[in-house]
Amino acid sequence: MRRSSQLLLVLLVGCTSAPVEPPAPRALPSPSLLSEHCAEVVGEPRVLEVAEGVWAAVGYDLANTILVQTADGNVVIDAGMSPSRSAVSRAALLEKAPGPTAAIVYTHSHIDHVGGASVWMEEATQVWATERFEDHFFKQYGVFLGAENARGARQFGRDVPLEQLPCSGLGRKVDIPAALDVGAVLPTHTFSGEHQLSIGGVTLTLVEAHGETDDQLFVWHEAQGVLMPGDNWYRAFPNLYTVRGARPRPVDTWIESLDAMRRRGARILLPSHTVPVVGEEQVETALRTYRDGIQWVRDSVVRSANAGRSVDMIAAEVRLPPHLAEVPALAELYGQIDWSVRAIYANELGWFDSKAHRLYPTPPAERAAKMVALMGGSPAVIEAAAQAAAKGEHAWALELLALVGDAAEEGAPDLSEATAQSLEALATQLANTNGRGYLLQSAIERRAGAVERQGKPTLSDAFVRSIPLTQIFEIMASKLRPAEVMDRHDSVVFEFSDVSDRFVVTIRRGIAEVVRGESLPGTPAPLATVRTDARTWRRLALGIETGKDAIADGRMEVEGSKLGLLGFMNRFDRGFGAGGPLELP
Repeated sequence: MRRSSQLLLVLLVGCTSAPVEPPAPRALPSPSLLSEHCAEVVGEPRVLEVAEGVWAAVGYDLANTILVQTADGNVVIDAGMSPSRSAVSRAALLEKAPGPTAAIVYTHSHIDHVGGASVWMEEATQVWATERFEDHFFKQYGVFLGAENARGARQFGRDVPLEQLPCSGLGRKVDIPAALDVGAVLPTHTFSGEHQLSIGGVTLTLVEAHGETDDQLFVWHEAQGVLMPGDNWYRAFPNLYTVRGARPRPVDTWIESLDAMRRRGARILLPSHTVPVVGEEQVETALRTYRDGIQWVRDSVVRSANAGRSVDMIAAEVRLPPHLAEVPALAELYGQIDWSVRAIYANELGWFDSKAHRLYPTPPAERAAKMVALMGGSPAVIEAAAQAAAKGEHAWALELLALVGDAAEEGAPDLSEATAQSLEALATQLANTNGRGYLLQSAIERRAGAVERQGKPTLSDAFVRSIPLTQIFEIMASKLRPAEVMDRHDSVVFEFSDVSDRFVVTIRRGIAEVVRGESLPGTPAPLATVRTDARTWRRLALGIETGKDAIADGRMEVEGSKLGLLGFMNRFDRGFGAGGPLELP
């Protein structure tokens, strides 16, 4: 049943839904499970021979790298997160299966699967992905890059020691600084639907299968009975929503993709995270229980929403039934059910959960101040937080401390240390590595003050050339500092002769309008027209070089006011896509 039909039935059936009996609160997995999980399903770096001619490098990085040998060279499925880590796993794989790289297949566009591709590339290497890959890749690492970087650093516990976070749930603990060296290579070949990739006498079937992303695929090696699901299956409850920030995952199509994999009758399930499942019956059970776990949560949200329960209630109440809760591959060690509930609810019904008081809430700071006053003032609330912490109620202690902080009461004490202690204490109660990492990294930041920036990614010239101009300008619009231009109405034209493209950027009372092609009616005469090539503009926008150099060697011309152009560009924050570092002679 397609998604539109499912939603229609939900609407029709939902009109007569019976009240939902709330279950007892679910229990998160014990923190003792984490060390066992990290040791057994991640483990030390090693190369596994999964089937004849099929190898997997496990434990070297967050994601596995899979290698399929053929007479004409190796097919590499997912290439790791960074060149430095991928170089090590590549050497280990080639020791077992020497040969040139005939092709790279990306199961999807997350950086832990593509960031190390450069170390595998050779002159004739094909790079395969779905047609949606490029759009998804640049969208996820574009406009919200600042928010996602900060949150991602917490999710993966950037500065958290291994003894507190022994793995990243699905693989080796992430090395975020190493990932700043971007070794991603864009696909040379794409497809939609299904494609037979035949190399050196081996045929691999690539099947578009939306799930963790909408550019996901799975790989079917029929001759060896090996199914490679990418991130649509791994040994942990699926990340139906990620706390680092992303669009909610397409839950209905994820279920459909798992069902499509079940039809292949695989005898080995070789995921891009964690260790394989061996045996036809075991594979069928693994895929079936996984899709049932996802559907159970989805259907629970539907039933409870139709019964009028708030999203907070649903998130607190939904849990897997015993026969699914006892499945190790559905333990909440990476994804988490309550986070998934909120994402499914928001994706289908939006943020509003029918409770009238949510439509016009008291502003957060005012609400916090009123609540603190009702509770007897900041000293009383801080004391209550200390008592909660002493009783091991660290989540409640954190809520109370946050309330005091939000109230911003004059003379309130610095709560950084108390907050950090409760963050750490709560983290020790968790086995979910995303939650544990986020809390522990947040504790480090509370003690250290401002979050240290990740650093600037290192981009190859080939990668820079691949970034769509539309993406550069989309990010540029979000980098405007509106408070400085509320009274401005100016425009600048950008012409790129090498690709026959043209963009008009207009600042109008606090917004930056980007138009591809000719100006819209009402656009003021441009302060300047910039003529350059696409490669030079990408490098300028990324801060790799300055406008001064580009003008000096004739790669950029400015018609009109250079001073006006400089003033215009300096209204944007510097950095990726901003164009701020445009120094002119």
